[in-house]
Amino acid sequence: MDLLRRPTPRFIIWGVLLVAVAVATGLAGLPWWQIILIELVAWAVLTIADRLLVGSAPLPAPADDDEAPAPPEEAAVAEEAAPAEEPAAAPVRRRVIPTPARSRTAPAPAPDPVRWNVWSLERIARDTPNAEELEFLVTSLRDFADADGQLPADFDPLVRESFGDLLVG
Repeated sequence: MDLLRRPTPRFIIWGVLLVAVAVATGLAGLPWWQIILIELVAWAVLTIADRLLVGSAPLPAPADDDEAPAPPEEAAVAEEAAPAEEPAAAPVRRRVIPTPARSRTAPAPAPDPVRWNVWSLERIARDTPNAEELEFLVTSLRDFADADGQLPADFDPLVRESFGDLLVG
């Protein structure tokens, strides 16, 4: 009976029983719809038997969200500090799931967008050694500049990211 309380042997036994019912009803020459009906009844009986045999195990109590799991260092300290008076008791191991550190400071506000001049950016790219990529970027940005060479303020993050420390503004 203890063997039937384990999930793997129980699964195998129940599967064999359901296949045996299907084979027996097929060999008996029953029509397909009766085989399906008998299989469904056998499945329902096995499900009820499984629930009665195993019983409904109590669910573990939900963890409080207010209590955060102890970091691994604290857990190790707690295990070391435990008295060694109970040699028969095995240490309880907890799985600690690391959580990302939360930033307690507000992000720095973004600077006011700047309307960059495409001709100034082209001069910076030309004067910077090994800056072919910047020259290609400036060539692409010309299509978005107005007649005075000013880019829309929407391009400010792109320009700041691409040119980085080369910018003065």
